[in-house]
Amino acid sequence: MIIDSHVHLWLRDHLPNNMVRAYLEPLQMLKDVMDWEVDIDKVWPEYGVTVSKLLEMLAAGPVDMAVALPIDFNLVEQARIGVEEYNSWIFESCAPYPDKIIPFIGVDPQRGESALKMLDRFTSRYNARGVKLYPSTGWYPNEERMRSFYERVDDLGLTIVTHAGAAWTSLEEKFSEPRYWAEVLDRYPDTNIVIAHLGGKWRSQAFELCQKYPNCYADCSALQGWLPSDPDTALSRLREIAEKIPDKVSFGTDFPLFELSYVSSMWLDFVKQQPWADEATKAKLLGENMRRVLGL
Repeated sequence: MIIDSHVHLWLRDHLPNNMVRAYLEPLQMLKDVMDWEVDIDKVWPEYGVTVSKLLEMLAAGPVDMAVALPIDFNLVEQARIGVEEYNSWIFESCAPYPDKIIPFIGVDPQRGESALKMLDRFTSRYNARGVKLYPSTGWYPNEERMRSFYERVDDLGLTIVTHAGAAWTSLEEKFSEPRYWAEVLDRYPDTNIVIAHLGGKWRSQAFELCQKYPNCYADCSALQGWLPSDPDTALSRLREIAEKIPDKVSFGTDFPLFELSYVSSMWLDFVKQQPWADEATKAKLLGENMRRVLGL
């Protein structure tokens, strides 16, 4: 089984304007060489990510299953549609495809009691398996004020996927260093925490945490960003995974964010075909590790 452990679903109104502009930067760069202007309200609807588009991507892979990760940016800048309605859209859209898509909850723990209620509601109503967190909205993972949130996550048996690495617009990178998760990993040994993007520029921290804590994992989404210009770096990162933490990292694409430069099926082919590990190790990355994390 091949699992894409990191994909996104959204419509234009689910995201704040600043995030839409950040995601459209590749198109913005083209306006100097092509006769067009990039108007986010005209261009973005074409890049709205519905379940049907995700299913097309999975079929092209082919990929058997994907984990859909909504993100709550609304405390930084309000989107046209609120976070609870966005999450409801995700879960309702995915409901007809339980064997293809596993939706997570996306909520900012800075919401306090309302965040806890969202965890309860979506776990009770939809049997949610996890929650996507984005510390770059303004919080350190090891802050004491987050403890009640982690307690609820732990009680509900949810998996955490956390952003790590680069941040854009009004988001702050300093909050997304993996090292701030060490205390959480230690305090909640039964809660699995997945560090996205191999930790980004802080991958050494992600590797160290994965080696130290049995409940720490990572995904390799966004690694394909190297492929158009420097595929050897992507290959080197994969070999490092095989050497150091072959049982801890899951395949991911960050769909749809790299589709303009290197489509997801090409990234999957690269992982499957390049000589970075034996077939058994590749199978772990491509699905077995995430199956274990989620108890599939």
